[in-house]
Amino acid sequence: MVTKFNFEEFFNKQKSITPTEDGDYELNIQPQASVLGVFSRLNYKAWYAIAEFVDNSTESFYSNEQDMKSSGISSITVRINYDFVNNILTVADDAYGMELEDFSRAVLLDSKPKNQGGRNEFGMGLKTAASWFGNIWSVTSTQLGSPNKYITEVNIKELKEKKANTVKIKRELCDENEHGTTITIKDVTKKIDASRTKGKIIQLLESMYRRDLNSGKVNIWFNDIPLHFDGYDCLKFRGKTWRKELNFKFDFDGQSHHVKGFIGILANGGFGKAGFALFRRNRVVIGGEDQNYKPEYIFHQAQSPISHKLFGELDLDDFPVNQAKDGFVWDDGLENAFLDALKESIQEYIDIAKMTNKERAKEEEFSQESSTAVQKSVQPFTQALSITNLGSVDNTSQSYSPHTVGSEIAQFEEYLHDTNNIAEKIVGTRRTYPIQINEVVKKDFVVEWSIGTNTYWINVDESEDGQEISIKININHPFFKPYSNNEDFKIVLEKFVISFVVAEQQAKLISNKEGYIPAATIRHKMNEFLSTVSEG
Repeated sequence: MVTKFNFEEFFNKQKSITPTEDGDYELNIQPQASVLGVFSRLNYKAWYAIAEFVDNSTESFYSNEQDMKSSGISSITVRINYDFVNNILTVADDAYGMELEDFSRAVLLDSKPKNQGGRNEFGMGLKTAASWFGNIWSVTSTQLGSPNKYITEVNIKELKEKKANTVKIKRELCDENEHGTTITIKDVTKKIDASRTKGKIIQLLESMYRRDLNSGKVNIWFNDIPLHFDGYDCLKFRGKTWRKELNFKFDFDGQSHHVKGFIGILANGGFGKAGFALFRRNRVVIGGEDQNYKPEYIFHQAQSPISHKLFGELDLDDFPVNQAKDGFVWDDGLENAFLDALKESIQEYIDIAKMTNKERAKEEEFSQESSTAVQKSVQPFTQALSITNLGSVDNTSQSYSPHTVGSEIAQFEEYLHDTNNIAEKIVGTRRTYPIQINEVVKKDFVVEWSIGTNTYWINVDESEDGQEISIKININHPFFKPYSNNEDFKIVLEKFVISFVVAEQQAKLISNKEGYIPAATIRHKMNEFLSTVSEG
């Protein structure tokens, strides 16, 4: 339910606004209003200045969303219009609107809003942006449920000539169902007269308010063009889609800073699309096509693959922002601390983004035919290996049991399993080699190639019943990668790895009662295997 405005209480607690005999109000905007002319020299960009008005409109909605919903209003529309012929810029919304207290605060210099946790936290956006854009600007607003409409005009040149420090607020009666605010800027000094400039404004506003637009709660139009934002497709590679949610904290100068959002790798790279959009309170502070954040510490030079592929959205809600809300106040070392923490969280994605299209294509060349060719060459070797192993294990001192393996073996297997949680892709097809371990035990050794990690060279798993040994050979390991496209090398590598794992299995069978294995056992078994089957 909308609360009625208490005029008496408002006038009793402040002195900047006074009623006039004709029923309107006089607002003292100390210091002299001519200071507004200084704002025309601010280093604004047109899209950031317009964003100040959109911030006010969207904040008006979000701060009063429940009241608006109770009146059957679930979304708002912001219409931005530039009349080139008459040189007038208008920004109109149907958000909650303002009663006299908020209205006077919107016009009064150095007057912050009650809620400084929203998008209009400084309370300067409307005055600075309007004064930057033109010499004459006016505000008209009525709050939902209020019978009062307020209108004021600020003529900077006239106020300067008169050395005045007051403006008049006119009050009119209106329908209580009417709501919203309109800002009109005449005698625009920052003209939006080129199609390229209009396109840039539209493009960057779409990026800046992408979350509002995609939520369905906010509609924004520019000169009868509805704004929208289409997200980017992420790369599919190594059996996964390269998009990752982020949520981490780091400490700087005694304060904790929270970063969340996502990063990804573009399916279709492009320099303008790549880079990070940095958000604060769900609105982009730095970002947009060709405007994204690309620190060299992460993206390297402009021509690097990373600068064309890595992208993301990062929320920096507790980072300090400048008054124009087009950058962060972090030159004291905060930015460097942020980049260190960020890079640590996304290193895997940086490594993938470094890869050229040619390098990725090479990885995809592994085929069933290649796997079949390797298996055809390795199969005779494993058959010879089975013959070699028959009767070769002296296990008279202890019968075979997979549960008698000591802690050292468990630790060794844990080392072999360590993939460091880095994404991998299985390439080629599975190859199964039945190998006789001793007179009684025969196991299937299932071999696959993997790509996508550099923390292990082989990864070994054993089924619960002990009958299947799964082996992943990492052909992307830094030691082997230079030879990974050589079919002859892959055959040798597969033979060598199988010998190693079979030697490990045999070593388990001759461990003592405590599960300990003599240090040279695996080496001796491999020497025996490789010597016997060297012609395999």
